[in-house]
Amino acid sequence: MYGGDFLVSAGNSLYLVSGGDARLLLRVKPGNWFWHAVVTPRGVYVQEYGESPTGIYFSEDLRSFSRVAANLEIDPLSRHFHHVAYDAWRDLLVVTLGDGNIVRVAVSGDGGRSWRSLYKGPWQFVPVLVEEGRWILGFDSGIARGGVGVYKHGSQLETIFLAPPRGFSNAQFSDLKRIASIYVGGLGQPTAIIASRDLRSWHLLYVGRGGGYNYYVAIEALGERILASTGEELLVFSLSDLEKTFNREPFLRPYRALADRARGLLFMAKRLPWLLRL
Repeated sequence: MYGGDFLVSAGNSLYLVSGGDARLLLRVKPGNWFWHAVVTPRGVYVQEYGESPTGIYFSEDLRSFSRVAANLEIDPLSRHFHHVAYDAWRDLLVVTLGDGNIVRVAVSGDGGRSWRSLYKGPWQFVPVLVEEGRWILGFDSGIARGGVGVYKHGSQLETIFLAPPRGFSNAQFSDLKRIASIYVGGLGQPTAIIASRDLRSWHLLYVGRGGGYNYYVAIEALGERILASTGEELLVFSLSDLEKTFNREPFLRPYRALADRARGLLFMAKRLPWLLRL
């Protein structure tokens, strides 16, 4: 939503839909698309996803867009951007990047003109949920089975490794929101909607198809309701639905991740020359 209008991504194009009319705003190369957007006091930032290079685009008035960042400028090893968010308390843009790169999270305090690395490491993320005192980042990692990162400003990133039950190889986040005191996560693999009070135990609200990563899982808080899209269904959950799910066994539980941590160290060792440069 932007004012009373909608920004809509369709194929490799971005449209402004107002009433019954759609106006083309921006187009990228075939095969890429616009995945996330955020409204800030400066204007609108939109994140491109797909084959490298991908960009972060900015518009003050939705009449024209300019690219303010490319993934390769932040980390030459990265394939694309994963997410863009905005911290209104600190006036910071936040981006996550993947795949195979070292700089996983970067921030900009000048509207995207310059960037600095916030987290370099093996753990990869998609969504960033901004809270006043911290950021919550959902894992999208090929090294760890699943997890969340918690970044408190001025401190190191804390990782909580989460394992799904038997029959599910991993848990990769695609979206993350908060309603009241409950966190609601959307998983792209498997397609699932989960909820947690403490970020450590996550309970299942819905699980759908398996297979590859589902880019269409998205969540939106609307008053005391959560709307969730899976690309095939639109799901509506009330606050009481969220409370009831905590009576079930957790779908994601903390685990020690010793083997995953060892793989993470190996991943970084292979990229040591780049780690010293970036």
